[in-house]
Amino acid sequence: MARLLFSIFVLLFCVPCVFSGWKDVFLPKPIQGLTGQCQNDTNTWMKSLQMFALVSAECVMMKKCSLKELKILEDNLYAVQELDAFGQFPGAGLLEVKTLYDGSYQECQRISGKKYETNYCYMLLKPGKNVSCSSNSSSSSPFSMLPLRAAACLPNSCSHQEMVSIYNQMSPYPFTACGAYCVKREVEKDSAIFLIVMVAIAILATLVDYIRDTAFGIPSIKEKNLLMKILLTFSLWTNAELLLAVKEQKPGFIKSLDCIRLFSMCWVVTGHSFIFFIFGDTLRPISDFTKKFWNHLILNAFVSVDTFFVLSGIVVAYLFFKTKPTKKMITNPVTWVLFYVHRYLRLTPPIMLFIGVFIVYGPYIQGEFAASALNELIPQVETCKQYWWQNLLYINNFAPVINGQSQACYAISWYLSVDTQLYLVSPIVLIALYFSFAAGTATIAAGCVGSIITTYILFYDYDLSADGLGNGDSIDFNPIAYVKPWVRCPPYLVGLLTGYLLATYGNRRIRLNWALAVTGWIVAFVIAGACLFSTYDYDKGSKWSKFSRGTYYNFDRLGWGFFICWVVGANHMGWGGPINNFMSHPIWQPFGRLSYCAYIVHWMVLYYYLNVGGTLHYSSAWGVFLYVAIPATLLSYVLAFFWSCLFEVPILKLEKMLIESIIGGAGRTSQKVEESTALSPKSVGISEQKSIGKVSPILEKKREEALAWDIEDGQKEEVDEKF
Repeated sequence: MARLLFSIFVLLFCVPCVFSGWKDVFLPKPIQGLTGQCQNDTNTWMKSLQMFALVSAECVMMKKCSLKELKILEDNLYAVQELDAFGQFPGAGLLEVKTLYDGSYQECQRISGKKYETNYCYMLLKPGKNVSCSSNSSSSSPFSMLPLRAAACLPNSCSHQEMVSIYNQMSPYPFTACGAYCVKREVEKDSAIFLIVMVAIAILATLVDYIRDTAFGIPSIKEKNLLMKILLTFSLWTNAELLLAVKEQKPGFIKSLDCIRLFSMCWVVTGHSFIFFIFGDTLRPISDFTKKFWNHLILNAFVSVDTFFVLSGIVVAYLFFKTKPTKKMITNPVTWVLFYVHRYLRLTPPIMLFIGVFIVYGPYIQGEFAASALNELIPQVETCKQYWWQNLLYINNFAPVINGQSQACYAISWYLSVDTQLYLVSPIVLIALYFSFAAGTATIAAGCVGSIITTYILFYDYDLSADGLGNGDSIDFNPIAYVKPWVRCPPYLVGLLTGYLLATYGNRRIRLNWALAVTGWIVAFVIAGACLFSTYDYDKGSKWSKFSRGTYYNFDRLGWGFFICWVVGANHMGWGGPINNFMSHPIWQPFGRLSYCAYIVHWMVLYYYLNVGGTLHYSSAWGVFLYVAIPATLLSYVLAFFWSCLFEVPILKLEKMLIESIIGGAGRTSQKVEESTALSPKSVGISEQKSIGKVSPILEKKREEALAWDIEDGQKEEVDEKF
């Protein structure tokens, strides 16, 4: 009873501080334009508000309160609590350009079911009362483009349009609601039978493998029955051991790649984490973000993508030339057919299966953040339902932009498409380097020069922004330049050259004077610093010409590519000292193996993690990194572990079994078939494979002569090249 009286006191004497008077709050006008159950629930709510107002006036104001009246107040208190759960204007932080007027999600949830189910929603607002919500309507207000949102607690039986109508008729604020985005959403049921079947197969395979291994001492590697062998490829018991194995690698491995992948993956997740803070409660801290020098470590996180392009080029060329290909192999068309087929089979299943999971389960990610972010995942899911086939063909980076919205499925997968397109043309460089270092270098130089000229032309024609933040066209920046292979190719080409040099001269261990090595590292870090911080003045508001912007975008990525090549090359050649000791430690190996799947899943994981909490409030970059980016990265690797065990590793094993049965005799598979996924992503050609397990001489000869798939044999090169 004391709690009830306290609630009445607060509601009657504190709420009017915001509204014009308590009668305006508790005696609202009838709501028009509703139908069905929504009308009934809303009428119930309005009547309860009126009853509470009438009884409380006599009970509290006139100090005549009987037990019956207190009972009436208690029965109708839910209606006032529902109103109290609304976001209130102006609220604190108005001068911080407040864009989110939050309410009380807990209060709205607490009263749900007392008379009817309630739903906590965010109304998308436009300044002005009864203004047009049309996107084509002109408005002189500078606030008309802001994502203004206000919370509301309304009957769940109402449609979104009815909720908008209720809010506009009840609200005393100078805004017009144009849309409703709710925590609770009806999700169209979709089939998830495939994932269920795969999990069931994995469980069965794991149990069989575990019992055979522990009870009878029969490892899966010695299985001869083909059907049993296929089943055991899905064993979590074996696959987990392969993925998590940590061992000292033999000479010839590029040991620092795993560390680079992990830290770059964390950088990618951090950059994506900050994107979501556009939907935070205030814009002023976000707009001031570019004015702080060290924040450019986040603003220029784009170069983390160029890191992966460099690594991809290094791995492709290194593995190709490490096998010491013959002229017969180079000129055999089958070599290059399998070169492409092998990569497609290894890359495609994990990403396409996860897109299926994204379509089926993405809509179930609901919460305060999702609603406050205008349920932005739903349009992405709908796009994937229609355009998933573009990802299957790796052309989603060419998806059209309609009404400002990209039609690309699963936005972060643009990288896989660009990298695949660069992989398609990589044999031109590989063949040129095989026949002549000068010809290969000239080909790479020509590709870089062509890309630079193309970028300048695009920046002049479209007046593009240098980084999507400063002056210039930021809207066309992504579809015109950011996701196109002819713009992104220089780091990849530089990586191809580096991979060739490491494969050719890496074993010579050229000794470099320590002073020269230190100088090399200093120059490399200076170049990296220039790449990261050269836009400081530009992002603060300094105007750059088209030429300056084009020059930055060209040579920023190229300079970063040289920096990464130095780090990889210097560590591999033994010029890294303590840096190499840290980056080449075996502890990074599991993270390197899981990086591809971690990248695939991280976007959905990050969205889920943000919904575990409430709406976003930006306090500091360090806070976002510690409390959002790091946990989301760890969760991404956890999910990546299971995704790799379920799909990536089994598919690698099945592909290897298929190819070896075709070219080396049915059923003849070497021990490395099973051990390959446990290898470091740097594992390389036939010389290393011999030390891993017995290889048929006939099979080895055929591989050396005709098979491009052996260029990446014994390792998951797409995992390595990607993330």
